[in-house]
Amino acid sequence: MEQIPLYQRIVNILKARIDSGELKAGDQLPTEAEISKTFQVSRITSKRALTELENAQLIYRIQGKGSFVSDRQPSPRSAISKSGKEILLILPFTHNPGLGDYEKGINEFLSTTEYTLNIQSNTIIGQRKLLEAALNGSNSGLIFYPVSSNADLGILYQYYLSKYPLITMDKTVDGIPFPSVVADNLNGAYLACKHLIDHNHKKIAYVSSLRVENFSSIRERYFGYLKALYDHQLIDYSVSDLTERYLTHEDGKGREYYLHFLQSVKEQGVTGIVAENDLIAIEIMQLAKEIGLSVPDDFSIIGFDNIHLSSFVEPKLTTISQDFGQMGYLAARHLVSMMESPGNLPQDQVIVPVQLIERQTVKRL
Repeated sequence: MEQIPLYQRIVNILKARIDSGELKAGDQLPTEAEISKTFQVSRITSKRALTELENAQLIYRIQGKGSFVSDRQPSPRSAISKSGKEILLILPFTHNPGLGDYEKGINEFLSTTEYTLNIQSNTIIGQRKLLEAALNGSNSGLIFYPVSSNADLGILYQYYLSKYPLITMDKTVDGIPFPSVVADNLNGAYLACKHLIDHNHKKIAYVSSLRVENFSSIRERYFGYLKALYDHQLIDYSVSDLTERYLTHEDGKGREYYLHFLQSVKEQGVTGIVAENDLIAIEIMQLAKEIGLSVPDDFSIIGFDNIHLSSFVEPKLTTISQDFGQMGYLAARHLVSMMESPGNLPQDQVIVPVQLIERQTVKRL
């Protein structure tokens, strides 16, 4: 998969700090050696990053003293005319192959246009600061992967009021009708639960690491699980209580949370589990081994995402596959259409189909 160069990632991060005001005019930047150590890159890479920032007139360098933020920033309009049309992608991770590479799909579509892609991650600079900087920045539009469905609603509503071209990916934003590109989460969880039902499982639990009310994607998966049980007349209130009791856990206590969940699964005779995502499913499988339980002999489990690791663990994980590249492609296509027709912003949702991948973690009873 195509990846953004390391030096460009450093440029994006430092530029975001400058744009957000975290680094002000006259502030000294880290040295080449400090950048190399922080980002675990070579001195050549850190030097290239600083050179790019200098060429963009964002910093100036004084021999023997270091690099400093320039007090003569190029205006947003001059930046557009100099660099061409640019789309910003804000992600909640720097690069996570486990969640797929949305960039590949975005760049595939943008290669047919005059637009280029700028990627920023909120792992170092918070989501709100990035959003504030981007609203008054030089980008033509924004593809936004929210950290949750209800974070930073104030600044996001300003985007909506100003008719800024913005499309969300993976999740929707509660209460603000931005156009979005999302996976068919509801149908995916429905397929997962139905697969267990088709293998004669009657007691099926759903497990999540995050509160379903805070994340539209997780909420839809939970509803898909419930719909499958309802359609097949398998609603079990004791299992529902178990699921609702363990829909979230406190940060840093995941292991303890999952161990309690597994104990409850064993005590209540649950034979099937639909997990919010593959990472949770794999962690549950590993903990099950530690306490003497076997998958799929003691319980079956299905994940969501089809990350690379899901086909390498033992047993190989049955999961729901999302088409990350297609989501990125459609998000870029939709956003460019919005930007080419200013004042006519569509309020709709693109739902990308998912697929059940059968492997080894579901047993027929």
